[in-house]
Amino acid sequence: MTHTLDVNERISQLDRSHAIDAPTSARSTIPTRASKFGTFAITFGITFAILYTIFERLNWPLFTYHPAVGKVDFWMQRARSGEGPPMYWYGWLALAFPGALVLGWIATMIPGRWLYRATIFCCVLAALWPAAFAFAAFIADRTNFDAEFLKSVWISAIPALVGAAAVSYFVTSQWAQRVWTAWLLIMPIGGLVVLGYSLKQYFLR
Repeated sequence: MTHTLDVNERISQLDRSHAIDAPTSARSTIPTRASKFGTFAITFGITFAILYTIFERLNWPLFTYHPAVGKVDFWMQRARSGEGPPMYWYGWLALAFPGALVLGWIATMIPGRWLYRATIFCCVLAALWPAAFAFAAFIADRTNFDAEFLKSVWISAIPALVGAAAVSYFVTSQWAQRVWTAWLLIMPIGGLVVLGYSLKQYFLR
């Protein structure tokens, strides 16, 4: 009798432990999935704004649409006689969307500390690159010698890369983590500013 009671007590203890562990494991799985989705969503939002702005500035569409004739060409094609003005922004969107998807998926696989610093690097680079290009173009227009090489987007990328690397290296991990979600609002606004500046000639006519 004593042996039977002892066995029953052990079984009941095992049942209670499984009942306690099961909800705990389920609860721990849900936040993990939620945090991964949040990481993906925030990274996607940030990188999409950056990629779209870069593709617009470099004029790298996945395809060119000619609305007057209903024709689509791969990559960037200039306007041709009798076909009207081409449209590139569909191609920029089509190239930025899968790029942001891939980077968002990669973000869910890497440690958080690397993700925060990589975000700092990319966002600072996205801000410094057009700023360096505008400054270089300003200098090139006001020099007494031929300085047209300064108007190259790749020349202005050099100081932007150095500056972004320095900022991402010296910034603290706590600060990088604290401002990570703020980039989701800052980068689209910055992209719209750059896009508006590039299209100002159409508004000033």
